[in-house]
Amino acid sequence: MDSNIKLEPNKEQANKEDIKLFQMLIGSLLYIMLGTRIDIAFVVIKLARFASNPNNIHFTAIKRIYKYLKGTKNYGITYYKNSSQFIYGYCDADYASDLISAKSTTGYIILLAGGIISWKSKLQSIIAQSTTEAEYIAINAIIKEAVYIKALLEELGFYN
Repeated sequence: MDSNIKLEPNKEQANKEDIKLFQMLIGSLLYIMLGTRIDIAFVVIKLARFASNPNNIHFTAIKRIYKYLKGTKNYGITYYKNSSQFIYGYCDADYASDLISAKSTTGYIILLAGGIISWKSKLQSIIAQSTTEAEYIAINAIIKEAVYIKALLEELGFYN
């Protein structure tokens, strides 16, 4: 997604055909994102916020995603048998990125065996008062997920 474009709500009401088309396109991208294409998670989730009333800027952004997917159709997630069996991850927060609510966006990925096993991009439920607070919220989200995954792997016998 072009980082210079600020997505804002549509000031006019979109027609029903455009709304339905946009929702179908977002639904398809969500399916792809949840399956194997984590690289589009942030922008798809951000665009999904406008599914009830999209405008031309939103359609342009969604077309860019489809063009990106076409150019990177051979990308995927790879797992390596002999790689580290440790769970590790990365997280980040985009402070006050939502122009409507001033909420921050949390994003994280968790890796095992060299490949991503869990990911999320979500608008935070509260308004952070600083960049540091937004980052703490993101860290809390990834730690909860990592603890859950570690407990699951222990139950399956991978950690003792």
